[in-house]
Amino acid sequence: MSTENQQLYRTESGSRLHIRNCPHLSESVVVEATATDGEVCTWCDKEIRGEGREYFDDLDAALRAFGGPQGNWPLIREHLAGVDPDEVWIPYSRSYIALGRKGRAVAWAGKTYVQPPEGPYIELPGFRAGSGAGAKVEDIWGDKCEVHNMIRSRSGVCGMCF
Repeated sequence: MSTENQQLYRTESGSRLHIRNCPHLSESVVVEATATDGEVCTWCDKEIRGEGREYFDDLDAALRAFGGPQGNWPLIREHLAGVDPDEVWIPYSRSYIALGRKGRAVAWAGKTYVQPPEGPYIELPGFRAGSGAGAKVEDIWGDKCEVHNMIRSRSGVCGMCF
């Protein structure tokens, strides 16, 4: 998509150009603009180039596009039933569904988890914890050197023993 195919907006006093659902416009009075009226904001530029989000009419449409275990869909719907979003999107990374209000995500769902606006993170059937920041320490390091009282590398070599 290019700016030629996309209606652009700006705030009454601003020179940056935005697409209508840009969070920068959430509380502003906006006017229609053209690509020659200024520079497109960074967030909108990503959206226009297809690096941002894909929007859906509702959670059901997003679930169909997102995929994942269909057996978890009723649980996702149940846990997010109290959310009244004005936007539903999936980022182009395809890593989650977001329910948003005024351009900000307020609840999320993955294929095997749900994060409602209030309440705990909910693990669904099939959930497996990610590695977080990488491998666990016990997977990276070896046993303790009895001489130097230091943890050895996985190769078993102590950095102090020569």
